[in-house]
Formats: sequence, C-alpha cells, structure tokens
Amino acid sequence: MVAITGPAEYINLNANPVNANIGVYVINVGNLDMTTGIYFMDFYLTIACDRPCSPDVDILNAASAPEIEKQSADTHGDTVHTYRVRANLITNVNLDNSPFDEQTLTLSIGDKQATKDDLVFNADPSLSGWDYGHLHVLGWFIRQHWDVATYEDAYPNLAGLYSRFEFSVKVYKPWLSSFINNIFPVLVIVLVGFLSFLLSPEAAGERLTLTSSTLVALILFHINLNSAIPPHASLTYADKFMVANYVAMSASIVIAAIMLVLRDGKDLESATRLNRWVRWVVPLLWTLLLLAITIWQFNSGAIIARFQK
Repeated sequence: MVAITGPAEYINLNANPVNANIGVYVINVGNLDMTTGIYFMDFYLTIACDRPCSPDVDILNAASAPEIEKQSADTHGDTVHTYRVRANLITNVNLDNSPFDEQTLTLSIGDKQATKDDLVFNADPSLSGWDYGHLHVLGWFIRQHWDVATYEDAYPNLAGLYSRFEFSVKVYKPWLSSFINNIFPVLVIVLVGFLSFLLSPEAAGERLTLTSSTLVALILFHINLNSAIPPHASLTYADKFMVANYVAMSASIVIAAIMLVLRDGKDLESATRLNRWVRWVVPLLWTLLLLAITIWQFNSGAIIARFQK
C-alpha cells in the first residue's frame, strides 16, 4: 500500500532512486502510557537495497532520541543493513470506545536526508514479523495480525517527496476485565438506587435520600474513571454510559420529590398510583437507553453506511 501526500511538482520523472526493501522484527513492546500515548518498542530493522546504499535511519515518531545499533557487516556488497533499535515511540490515542478501546501502535521510519529521488522504501512482509508469544503490553491484549505500508510525504519547508515506512499493530482492552472494573460497579450502584421504587409512598423521605446518595456515588465514580485517561474533546462510551445513568437517577430523584409533596399533602392515593407506574417504566427506559447507546457506539459505522445506501 502506497499513499502519496504532497504536490505533484515534487515528482522527478528522471530520478533513478535506490529501491530498498524494508521490514522490522519486533522483540518487545513496553507498556502504553494512555496519558501521553508513549510506549517502548525493541526491534530489529532490515533494509535491503537493490544496489549499494548507506541509509541514515530516522525514527519519525520517536518521543526521545532512539538507541540505534548497527548489526550487519559488509557481507552483501553494502546492500543489506540491519539494526537493533530501542525507542520510546508516540502514537495517537483514540478514546472513543473507552473503556473497551483499541489502540494502534505505530512505528514510522524514514531517512534523515534522502528524498524519494534518492531512496524509495518498499514494505517487504518477508522481512517483518514479531515474537508474538513473548510480547506483553500490561493491561492489553495484542491482536495477532500486524500491518506494514509505505507512504510518500511532502514537507512545506523542504523540497521533494520523502519515502516513509510504517509498521503497525493493534492492542485492545480485555472485554471481561473492562466490564467488571468499569461498567459492572455502575450497574450495581444504579440498581441499588432503583430499590427506592420498592419503598412505599409513606417512605418518600427515605426514597429521596437513597436516590440522592446514588447520584452522588455515580458522579464520584465517573470522576475516578476519567482520572485514568487524558483529557479528550469528545465523549467516550463511558461518558455516554454515565450520562444515561445520570438521567435515570435524576428522574428517580424528581419522582421521589413529587411523592414527598403528595405525602405531605395527604394525597397517598395519587402517590401510590404514581409509584405503581414508575417502578417499571423508569428501569425499562434506563435499560433501553443503555442498549441504544451501546448499539450506536459500536455499530454506528454500519448504521450510517446503511442509511447512505
């Protein structure tokens, strides 16, 4: 896969660049820091040119100066170059589906000086791979498939196109542990709040206390949940999930307040009728709202594509 970004006037039809097959073999991947998007990668880099070459390797998405150690001797006419690289890399963090999010760990490699007229990278899957059985990213599962691709980039302050190689692998949160740690406690808190619907209208004061305490508990849990991830511009799935719970518990508080007014007004018949109706409607609407949010969050692409047909 080749993607070209940049103006067409940079292309030199008379150029005779070195064609270099490139690949990486990943040995280890360090922990991903969600607050910065930084993770560690230890890998072997292989560059096989079609004629003698001297690539000047540049790790484009390095968060700090990488450690690059040349491994190969001049046994292939200076055409095959291998390196051992240890680098702290930075990747874009996508939090839309948090806490069930999936992140793409990328490794981007270019040459410090050579333009596309001098050197062109070709992604060679036979030169790439990983030690999958020994790769562990704490708190994440690693998908078994990796991708390699090459791109052509243009920079406004530099003339010419530059060839870039990219290796990427996806990691994702374990579904069960994410559910138990982030979603299940919220469901328990809300269900405890829904116990207020089992109380009689005469206990409207206790009902108001229970629902108010539940709403406070939800807010505190939400604050703690967001403290583990960086600030983000859009709502995550967890945020939308919590909003649905806020709506349900706020409705329960309003209902409890109305029943308190009816009780103090000695209108227990109306309070009983209201209680009999809302004890099923509110939990049902809460369940439907959670299902709608979940289905839209994780299938919105398919839903939008269907409407566009």
